[in-house]
Amino acid sequence: MSGEGDTSRIIFKQGAVQQLTTLAIHGTRDPMNNVETEIKSHVDAFVSQLSGLVRKAALEAVANALRGEGQPAAAAAAPRKVGRAKAAPQQPAEVKKAVGRPARAAKPTRKKGEKRSKEELAAMTQKVLEHIRSNSGQGVEQIAKDLGTTTKELTLPIRKLLVEKKITSKGEKRATKYFSR
Repeated sequence: MSGEGDTSRIIFKQGAVQQLTTLAIHGTRDPMNNVETEIKSHVDAFVSQLSGLVRKAALEAVANALRGEGQPAAAAAAPRKVGRAKAAPQQPAEVKKAVGRPARAAKPTRKKGEKRSKEELAAMTQKVLEHIRSNSGQGVEQIAKDLGTTTKELTLPIRKLLVEKKITSKGEKRATKYFSR
């Protein structure tokens, strides 16, 4: 069975079957009782036949879906890929970089959890301010890359510069850009 028309006919027939069954079961006790019994047997046979056809149609639909039938040719031919789409390849740059891992930012020479000295912090703050003045509109990730440090190392110097109103920021979270005043 296929199509919406068949489905609506099945639903209509099921409704009619229920009405006839109700009439046959709750009918009056008169001499026509054998007619009611015959109607009930025909209705029961029809319901069982209809149930079998519906079950068969459902099984065929599942089998077709598992085989990939009923889908557009392109969708059936190419398996669906999971994950993010890959970026378009970029044009080769004039300066070729070394193949392999990208250079990592220099790790601080402090122990884990140890504070920076005031001189270290002042020097980093000054470097960040000079970089922002010469490269206005960059985000913290680009600034960290240019200065050869981590974004975590830049958090405090940038906050100090914002409080001192030496720089301004525009945007939120990772889209924040910094500008000199």
